[in-house]
Amino acid sequence: MIILLNGPLGIGKSTLAEALSESIDRCVMLDGDHINALNPPPADESGYLHTTLALLFSHHRQFGYEHFVIDHLWTSQEELRDLAAKLREVDPDVDVRRFLLFVPLEENLRRIQIRQQARALDEREFENRTVFAERNILYRRDNAGLGELFDVTASPVELV
Repeated sequence: MIILLNGPLGIGKSTLAEALSESIDRCVMLDGDHINALNPPPADESGYLHTTLALLFSHHRQFGYEHFVIDHLWTSQEELRDLAAKLREVDPDVDVRRFLLFVPLEENLRRIQIRQQARALDEREFENRTVFAERNILYRRDNAGLGELFDVTASPVELV
């Protein structure tokens, strides 16, 4: 099984992915932002990410890992279809489950504020602008294919 956690900046994708991967036996957590942390960025970031995820999926499967939790921001159904197709090239029977994480805007902004306290660089202005833009894209009515809406207001332990 592959669990895809989608959502805007600061919502808790990585935190939930880590909690899930620690609670599921033979599970690997893959963070899309870390995989795409390249300088300079690839010309086709989405294509690079999906190809790399499929490669890592294949690699970890060879060593007996069966479950994967992948967190990233996907903003279109096409991106998610492309990722699923690449994963199914490795295993046509893989069960891919998509979740679009959600909390009220005020809670999302509070979480961003908390994470800023632990950072060396002050990116509050950038992150606040970014979260508004991402939420506008993700929670539109015509983006239902971005994942099953999943309220992550509770603690990661409760959500797992």
